[in-house]
This record gives sequence, structure tokens and C-alpha cells, in this order.
Amino acid sequence: MIYTIYSDSFLVYDPRLPEYAVIDPILNLSVNEPGLLTFTVPDTNPSAGNITKLVSRIKVFRDSYQIFQGRAIKDERTLGNMHKYTVEGCIAFLIDSVREPYSFTGTPAQFFAFLLNGHNGSVAESQRLIAGSCTVTDENDITPYSELWDSTWNVMKSKLIDKYGGYLYVTFNRDSKPVLNWLAEPPDTATQKIEFGENLLSLAITKDADESYTACVPLGAKLKAIDPAYETEARLTIADVHDNDPRLIDSANAAIYGTIYAPVSLTTWDDVTLPTNLLHKAQAWLAAQGARLKETIQLTAVDLAALDTNVETFKFLDRVIVSCGDILPEAYFVLTKMTIPIQNPAATRITIGDSRASLVADNTGRINGAIDRIEGIESDYVTNSGAVEIVQQQITNNTSILQSAQQIIMSALEDYVATSDFEQFQSTVMTTLSVMAGTIEMNFYETNSEISDLNGDMNQQFEAIHGFIRMIASGIVIGESTSNIKLKLENDILYFFTGDEDSVSTENAIAYFSAGKLYVNTVQILTGMRIGPFAWMPESDNLNFKLTE
Repeated sequence: MIYTIYSDSFLVYDPRLPEYAVIDPILNLSVNEPGLLTFTVPDTNPSAGNITKLVSRIKVFRDSYQIFQGRAIKDERTLGNMHKYTVEGCIAFLIDSVREPYSFTGTPAQFFAFLLNGHNGSVAESQRLIAGSCTVTDENDITPYSELWDSTWNVMKSKLIDKYGGYLYVTFNRDSKPVLNWLAEPPDTATQKIEFGENLLSLAITKDADESYTACVPLGAKLKAIDPAYETEARLTIADVHDNDPRLIDSANAAIYGTIYAPVSLTTWDDVTLPTNLLHKAQAWLAAQGARLKETIQLTAVDLAALDTNVETFKFLDRVIVSCGDILPEAYFVLTKMTIPIQNPAATRITIGDSRASLVADNTGRINGAIDRIEGIESDYVTNSGAVEIVQQQITNNTSILQSAQQIIMSALEDYVATSDFEQFQSTVMTTLSVMAGTIEMNFYETNSEISDLNGDMNQQFEAIHGFIRMIASGIVIGESTSNIKLKLENDILYFFTGDEDSVSTENAIAYFSAGKLYVNTVQILTGMRIGPFAWMPESDNLNFKLTE
């Protein structure tokens, strides 16, 4: 798996061509956002002069498949005459156009096309987005309108994405033109799973009740939009079909959690003109979105495609199967965020979520599970003085060797898991050795996690440390994830440096040893400095130079 970067038709980065080198290229992709690419180009790169802010189209390819396109919005010149670029994804083109006041009636797909057509008609060809597939639907025609001027992006996000959900998904045609799709479901399902003990490095589960509601006041279209005889700004309510009560309450959940009203901005539908339809829509919203806990799964996983060409790589917005034993039973989640270090794809970090399980179902499952655990303890371990805490310890050693045409991976994995009724502690240490053309790399991963499960609340804290020893053509590099400083031994020079090892030199290193001499940019001496028998010593607010022998 190889990533390359182009500026229009000019090659900027290719790991197989040393002259086309860049520093720290990182691609960030996030659901329903434009995405962001950052990288630094040294002046020795043949394409250093081929990137023009706002004009050039920067493209990222994974092997031969294009995954990103955008424009440079920031160009910073750094020491050594290098240029650091910030590139925003092509969805941001929608910010460039302004939508005039409008009144529309039709399907979500038709309004989506209406917005894109309006955008494309008011900008240059290089800023246009081709209207692709739209699979988001609604049971009724929608009637969005506005009396204000606003950017196309704000209108699309507020009138479509925020109201009807779905995923904005960018693809590219044969001419590398961006195609914007709006999909109700993720575009694909990954064949690669994320599994505990296989490719999972860290896991954090967050459940947030800030957006959970047990009641709402549904509002439909303005009455004057339904009947011009009305001159009021009042809106349609459900009172006529709900015993003269405009409020809707989920009595079952309200009895448990209290009556919590949703903001009316979340339950206002401009396109609903009949009270019966408004009631059905509000009931569906309250059942499907209102009384739910937002659960976000954030994890770090190894993309096994970087180790085995027979494994399909994770792709942005994939539906991913995750299985983490008792902590997280097997389920599908959407890959909503990716951070890709382009020079080191194996270090890709992904975030999956969110899955929403109802408050009642979620807590009922926890209560039943707690009852089962307590009954099991009582049946086997109850004494006159009470139940005895049970601790199970499991040692798992897994050593594997995986050989492919590109790499030989030798790994040793040791998991220590101690489990009790309310606490679980896990420590994982993994060492991998990769042998590739021109590079030998040894990585050390240590992850410590503490999981507490008390009264149905799950908390988990992780500490991850990644150390490495890498032998490359130009020398040996040693580093650790918790430190910004790395060491490189190159011929007869030992460098202390930050940044990219391929570009380190005596001019940009923090310090270096060479020919028995130490070269340092800045030295701070706390107590004294000795040269042979002489020494500089601070005494009574003075600096004295004296003979010490």
C-alpha cells in the first residue's frame, strides 16, 4: 500500500522516489466535513514551485485509487526555505457560493441537486462538484425555504444533513473531477474486522446523555405558509390530533429519567403541513433519536493491509465489524474519522461511532446482566459474612509469524487480563519486526488500560507507548511516541532531532556528535562546567574560572 501526492498533474510525493520527498504528510478525514491535508515541501523537491494557493488541486492516491482532492489555503515558509501547506477538501468549495432566498418543494434528492446546480452555476469550473447519487429519502415532500442569503454549504448542512442525516461521500470520475454523493447508508462494508487480540490497540467507550430527551413540542410549517389567510408567525402543532395538547411525552422513559424537553429547533419541520403527519414524525423522532444515549467508540487499530497485501484496507466511511469480547460484543460501526500518516500507513488511527441504543433497552440489559452475575456469585460463593469478590486471571501468549511478498512480520503478544465484578485491568505489550526493501524496523507497543464498571457506568483509561528502532539506508533511528526528540546514527554522526529522519542534517539538528565533538545550538548548565583541570563555577552571584586540581 503506497500513498502518493500530486499537485494537478505534477508529482509531489512518492516514497519510491527520494527526490520527491515531503515532511510529515498527514491526511485527516471526518464525516460530513471537507477533510484536511498538511505537509511540508523542501526546496529540493522538483515540484516545490508547482503548488499555488487556492489554484492548484492537491490530490492524494492510495495505490492507484484517488481518496482526496482539495486546494491549498495556507502556505507557511519555514527555516531552510521549506513550505508548509494546509489543504482543505473539495467539499469546502460549497463555501464559495451564496444561495439567494428560495422556496422549494420536492424530495431531498431534488433539493440536493437544486443546491449543487445553483453552486455550479455561480463558480468557476475548478470549484464545481458533480451531483452524484442521493439515497436519502423522506416520507413526504420537503418544503425548505429561506428569506436570507447564505452560503451553499450552510444551507446544505442545516436544511439537509442536520435534518435528514446521511453521509456526504466524495468520489472521482475518470477526469479526476470530484463527485458529491449523499448516502443514507455507508457506501461499503470492510472485509477486515477489528478484534481484541488481533489488530486492536486501544479502545474507549463514551456514552453521552446530553442529547437525550423524553419529551418534545413538535412544530410544523408556518400557518401563513399553509393558508395565506393567516398573518401570524405561529406554526402548526399536534394539538388538533393529540387531545388539544401540543406536547408529546414518552411516558415510559419520562417515568425513569424525568421529563426532558428537546430544543424546539430539533423538532421543527418546515415541510409538514398536516397535524397527523406531524404527530407521526414527532413520535418517530422521539423513539429513534430523542430518548437515546449517544455512544461513541474511539479506538486505535492496526490496519493489517499494511502488513498483508491479501487484506483489504479500511476505507473512510466503511461499515466496520468490531468485536472486543465482553467489553464490546460484535457489532457494526461506521468509520467516521481517519488520521492517515501518509509516510507511515501502519500508524493510521481510526474512530468509529456513533451507535445509539435506547435508554430503556440499554439499562434493562445492564440490570439483567448484573442480576445474572450476582445470582451466579451467590449460588457458588455466598458465606454467612457475604459474597466474596471473584478474580479471574488469564494469561494469553500469542506468537505469530506472517510472511508476505513485501514484508516478514514476527510478533509476540502477551495479554494479562484480571477481571472482577467491577474492575478489569489489561496490559498489552507487542513487539513487531518488519523487514522490507531498504528498511528494517522494530516496533514496541505498550498499552495499559483500566476499565471500571460500577452501577452500569463504564469508564476506561488508556496509556499507550510506542517505541521503535528503525534501520534505513542512511542510518539507524531510535524514538518513542511520548517524546518529540529522536536519535539517528548516520556514518560517524549521532543526531538528536525532531521531525523527519530523512531530512535531518547538521544544519537543522538539535545537537549532534561528530569526530569526538559535541555540537549544540543552546546549552544550559545548572552547576558548573569543567575543561581539563579548570572549571567555570557560580559563586555568590558571580561566575568564577579557577583551577580545580
